Amino acid sequence: MPIRLRDAPEQQLLDRVRQALEPIDPQACRQIEGTEKNLDRLSAVLDDYPSILDERTLGCEVYSLDTLIESLYRDGCNHTVLLPTKVIVGRAFTVAKLNLYGFLVKVAGGHHQLALFREELQKQWETCIFSLLIEDVYQVIVERDGCYSASVRRRAAISLIHLWEHRFDRTLINYAPTVIDLWRVRRRVAPVFGTMLGTRELVKLSALLSDRWHRFLIERGDDQEVLQALQEFVFGLLHEDITLINRTMQLQNISVINRDDLIEKLGEQIRPVEVDSSDPREMYRFYQRRSSCIKRRALANQPGPRRTLEELLLAYLIDKDQTATPEA
Repeated sequence: MPIRLRDAPEQQLLDRVRQALEPIDPQACRQIEGTEKNLDRLSAVLDDYPSILDERTLGCEVYSLDTLIESLYRDGCNHTVLLPTKVIVGRAFTVAKLNLYGFLVKVAGGHHQLALFREELQKQWETCIFSLLIEDVYQVIVERDGCYSASVRRRAAISLIHLWEHRFDRTLINYAPTVIDLWRVRRRVAPVFGTMLGTRELVKLSALLSDRWHRFLIERGDDQEVLQALQEFVFGLLHEDITLINRTMQLQNISVINRDDLIEKLGEQIRPVEVDSSDPREMYRFYQRRSSCIKRRALANQPGPRRTLEELLLAYLIDKDQTATPEA
């Protein structure tokens, strides 16, 4: 199955953007056309590589879905030289595509004639970013030996491999839309801090999310790790920052606090992340920051969540969903 660079509606969007842009910024229009041509070439290269789902024999070795899953268990998912070339080219293809849409969003923001395209261009940009993000979350679950059942890890591995194979075909991933919706909604909910419980932010998030999210909260919402990861997610702060703020509020007998108070009282000691930005790359940075801190906590055996909210949610969905990707 060929990698689809653009489906018909997406191609129509790009054609309309270039048509509207040509009279007002021909230089930007040429740049967009050149980038599209490069993406077409990269897409053709990607299609030329054999499917990573097919069984192949090279010399005395047999490569299949099962051998790839075993390799992921043994070596992890980020070892570039140990993964099929198609995986690496596919990720480069995704990055190139997100850069195209990031450029288009900025161009559209500078010309009022392109205002009607901004929302759809923004969605396409987010789709590319969130494709990379969900890939990272799947990888973490696959690599956590001893943390999840063999069935959950295998299902995560199969979903990850299908994502690698088909990239932008969103119909192939059973669980990803719930996590992607969580990211999209989070960008619309700016934290107000208040009592530092996150109740108001959680209500706003939950009102915009599906039943799957509500079931996750009902079943797992009382777990300490889930509560801590949820607080990090809604406040845009690390667990260590939240602990410091709560301690300061207790010592100074403060019942509620806002962003200005945080800056005034704690200054450079905390760094709240602004994930309500129109740039979806901020959500990627936000996830990476929490993931890095989780690794440090584990190494130093320090308190705080050992998994991100995204990982906890995705693992729960994989475990509960009876319509998982069929195992080969």
